[in-house]
Amino acid sequence: MSYAQSGNLLNYFVPNIAVANDDANVLNQMDIGAASADHGELVCTKACTINLLGFVVVGEIPVGTGTAPTVIFKHRPTPLSATDEALISTLQITTSLGIGKAIVDSDLNYNFEVGDSLEISHTIGITGTVAGMGCWFGEASDKPEIVGNNSDVAETI
Repeated sequence: MSYAQSGNLLNYFVPNIAVANDDANVLNQMDIGAASADHGELVCTKACTINLLGFVVVGEIPVGTGTAPTVIFKHRPTPLSATDEALISTLQITTSLGIGKAIVDSDLNYNFEVGDSLEISHTIGITGTVAGMGCWFGEASDKPEIVGNNSDVAETI
């Protein structure tokens, strides 16, 4: 018998980095003041439930004189494919965040299976001056083992 574990997302996911690419953009700081961009994907390697997603400010304080920048997290059933992707959370990065401060969405209960991916991107504000840098983070927990999600378990009749 084992007990359910929880931890940061890298306990359950690995970066999806192309063979020809030698940098892990998904793990780099996000420049939310630059052009809107996809930062890459993490591929699920252990079935889990995402409980919290967040963004912590480092390097540059967020500025959004028009519309605040956002950090977006999406579930993709097939890595590198937007087909059937679903929005998990959109974090609005406000100017009230200082260096070392974070914004979180902690009301999540989103399940991932092995092979699913978590796509991370950001949008910049539509008008005005926009700046800011930081890192995404998240927490997940083991997905409970039940007959329906474990091929090594059979239910007695």
